[in-house]
Amino acid sequence: MTVTVEEIQNYHNILLDENGKEEQLLTQRKRLTDAIYAQVDSDSAPDDDHIAEVTAAMNKDIQLRDFMLGLPSERPIEVVNTYLASFMDVVPGEFIAPVASVLAANLYSIEDTSAKDVLSQALQSNPSYSLANLLNRVFTSGWPAGAFVAMTYELHPKVKEGMGI
Repeated sequence: MTVTVEEIQNYHNILLDENGKEEQLLTQRKRLTDAIYAQVDSDSAPDDDHIAEVTAAMNKDIQLRDFMLGLPSERPIEVVNTYLASFMDVVPGEFIAPVASVLAANLYSIEDTSAKDVLSQALQSNPSYSLANLLNRVFTSGWPAGAFVAMTYELHPKVKEGMGI
């Protein structure tokens, strides 16, 4: 299974960003979050089409990326991490920064030392990616994982509200 640059780019061209028409953007976000919930709840590997669309959406819509960041407040983090890890194996490097950043944040929150390696992949693919740079500062400052988890859990309902879901 490998997702091609073209597959992701096709979705990237179709999907709206934060500046899209509100009604259409809300519909898109609802459809995508429903698909994400269904896939995570299925506990099965996502197919290439799902991976391509969600990857494109995470690259294009920061609110959706932030939704993914808070998903462990609603679903078991181990299941969310398995879901995101399946992206890491097949998404081309130029699109991996949002996925790798969210996975790195999740790993940090459970004090998994591989968080730094995953974050390194995000920074290598996009050195100016803002979430990756923020997480790098969090990791190097030694901010307690528990405080990071509390912050993401507190922000998640606000992100969902802002998305209209």
